[in-house]
Amino acid sequence: MTSEAIAHAMNPTVRRPFEPLSFSRQFLLISAALLTVAMLVFGAWLGRQIELNAVNRTAAMAAVYTESILATQLGPALQAGALADPSAEIHTRLDRLFVDSPLQRKVVRFKLWDRNGAILYSSDHAQRGRRFPVEGARAAALAGELQARLSRLEQPDNLTERARWPQLLEVYVPLKLDGSAEVELVAEFYHATDNLLRDIEQARERSWALLACATLAIYLLLRGLVRRANDTIVAQRRDLQQQLEQLRTALQENEHIRAQLRRAGARTTALNEAFLHRIAADLHDGPAQQIAFALMRFDEAATRERDALQLHSDGFVDPDRCRLRSALHDALGELRAIAAGLGLPGMDALSLTDAIRRAVRDVERQSGTTIGAIVVDIAADLADLDTGRDPAGLALKITAYRFIQESLNNSLRHAPDGACRLTVRRHGDELEIVVADAGPGFDPSRIAEGGRLGLALLRERVRLLGGVFELDSAPEHGTSVRARLPITHGSSIHAPTDPHPARR
Repeated sequence: MTSEAIAHAMNPTVRRPFEPLSFSRQFLLISAALLTVAMLVFGAWLGRQIELNAVNRTAAMAAVYTESILATQLGPALQAGALADPSAEIHTRLDRLFVDSPLQRKVVRFKLWDRNGAILYSSDHAQRGRRFPVEGARAAALAGELQARLSRLEQPDNLTERARWPQLLEVYVPLKLDGSAEVELVAEFYHATDNLLRDIEQARERSWALLACATLAIYLLLRGLVRRANDTIVAQRRDLQQQLEQLRTALQENEHIRAQLRRAGARTTALNEAFLHRIAADLHDGPAQQIAFALMRFDEAATRERDALQLHSDGFVDPDRCRLRSALHDALGELRAIAAGLGLPGMDALSLTDAIRRAVRDVERQSGTTIGAIVVDIAADLADLDTGRDPAGLALKITAYRFIQESLNNSLRHAPDGACRLTVRRHGDELEIVVADAGPGFDPSRIAEGGRLGLALLRERVRLLGGVFELDSAPEHGTSVRARLPITHGSSIHAPTDPHPARR
């Protein structure tokens, strides 16, 4: 891990230039974009609604004006026959109302249409009598609906208006003559849009300002909430990082302690074996030699006594002496057997596979079991531990030897007629040793009651190297003991050289 990565892991607020944005910043950016889009869409819709409301309000006022002025004051004269004559009094009265009066500044053009699309009256006299198709807003007005729109004056009947004004408010008001149930005439107003557009623009500006303020307030509120939550998350993450760092340090210390314990256990195993070797040598060279010397002097004394008394050569005069000589011979044999079993000379020179096979041979020799009675299955992948490329430690070989020796002895002792099998496998940096038999088995929970000291010592031997000991047994279901031992690579632990090795 580089120094930059370590600094970033310890301080989550420090970011590299091209590192992706944090979740809170992404949320704020996306929120700002969404709020902006929503503001634009809603603002456009609101502006359109303001325009429609202004146009409809003006149209409603025009309708009221038309009904109050035309229908009441000019109603009797609004007959189809009278309007058809341009010289009729109704035209003069309409000119005074829409051409000569101050109303002309508001209503810049006024027209009356009949149901066939003919212009019966227009404040522009040149348009009187002209006929145009009945469609669009005029058709809707003839159907009885009030129509209003801001027009660009693109219709065929708007040539003269288009020449003077770029845009006008166009209103169509349906008119019903007295006694008629249907719309007979349509009044068309063209209003100047200067004041109207100014009012609409001012209303839009106010609505946009209000909408922008509301959007900004919402964004600031979201930003405050996200910032507060982000600060809480950052603080918690910093605390968690500190806890993780403390845990990492504790784990490293624990691993260091475990490694020290494994090394101490391996050295203890080696030193314990050296200690047993020294005891075996001392027993062999001390008490065993003394007993042998005593037997030799005892035999010399017995020979002199027999020669003096001229007795038969195959007996002593005193039967107690015969029993004493036999007891000394038995004690010497047992003492030499104990000394031979305590020490394991030459283990340094053996490979792991050789140490395992030596344990099997020693068990067969000591128990008198026929060679081959124990099924041995040693994996081929232990070869690299035997060639010196990855040598097994002395403690591992000693523990494996003692584990196999004790386990096989237990199996042969408690299950003499049951099949006994030794399996040795390697799993990564672990050595697995399994000794199984088909004997009568026992209840593992009652080991202490049965006084099975060997199994307890096996468990402690395995745990001393940092391994795992497993026992699987049940009455009438056989017994299986398993040891998983860590493989010590390049172990430098060796037993001290004994100047007086035990003679076997």
